[in-house]
Amino acid sequence: MANTMEIMASDLSALTNQYRSIAQNLANANTVGYKKRVSQFQQTLDNIANPDEGGVGRTLTGKIAMDFTQGSFAATGRKLDVAISGPGFFQMDTADGASYTRNGTFQLNKDGQLVDTLGRTVAGDSGPITIPRDVNISDIVIGQDGSISAPGQNLGKLKIVEFKDTSQLRPVGFGGFKAPDNVKPTPAAETTVQQGYHEQSNVSPVEELVGLIRVSRLYEAGVKSISSHDKRLESLMRVVMK
Repeated sequence: MANTMEIMASDLSALTNQYRSIAQNLANANTVGYKKRVSQFQQTLDNIANPDEGGVGRTLTGKIAMDFTQGSFAATGRKLDVAISGPGFFQMDTADGASYTRNGTFQLNKDGQLVDTLGRTVAGDSGPITIPRDVNISDIVIGQDGSISAPGQNLGKLKIVEFKDTSQLRPVGFGGFKAPDNVKPTPAAETTVQQGYHEQSNVSPVEELVGLIRVSRLYEAGVKSISSHDKRLESLMRVVMK
């Protein structure tokens, strides 16, 4: 019985993680380049309501993974907005090392360097990308390969990278990811970019709300199962103690 209680408690913990993932997804449904979180369950969630019917010995896992499915494009008309098509990421240079993002909302800082909305430096193939002050932003052209130019000038190229195994990337907030030290990116081979567009999040609010209702119901059923199991255990203990 103790084992059954541990399993049911573990199930509730997994459902709690799923609830948090759904809440995170809903909160970022309109975040540029956001990739939704999904929970990987080892067993169907429906079994949680019947822990004594073949449930002992099985458990749910609340492991969270990222879904890197391509999001749809939305036109912005901004010259420094760039959407990624394919498996790649923009590389950002930060004080903590390289980070990676699909959010291509860029701007210039006071020194003319290309940065994101958080002020992080956008990496170029040859270092930071600096736009001369005499270049009008409206004249900037960003090619599908990430090359940046203005009339008569080559201004650099966005450093776009890909990972063989994206499952090892760790989300660090604001749509960014970090890679373990032993995981190295490679230059983009299957990725292109489109100027004047954003990649929207791959979150479907309707699907997330349906999932939220389902998880809430299963959690409630799990709590009831634990309460019922606890009462049976108390009854058994009273019989034993007589």
